[in-house]
Amino acid sequence: MSRKTILPDRLENALLTINQLSKILISNEALRDSEPAPQLDHLDVDAVMRAVLLISGQAHDDFCEIMNSAEARP
Repeated sequence: MSRKTILPDRLENALLTINQLSKILISNEALRDSEPAPQLDHLDVDAVMRAVLLISGQAHDDFCEIMNSAEARP
């Protein structure tokens, strides 16, 4: 596979992963101070947020590379 075909797929997967991780965080926060208690503690939430940050940074780089290659085409 060429890089041109891998980047769009990788970008799509990154965005879908960010979407699912954000749903997990939203659901967890909705349970704060209630019964049942949230399953993720503050360290788990921090880890998920850092994962989203890492994935979004890579997704941004992939998006920029896709856009730059599209601009380079005549």
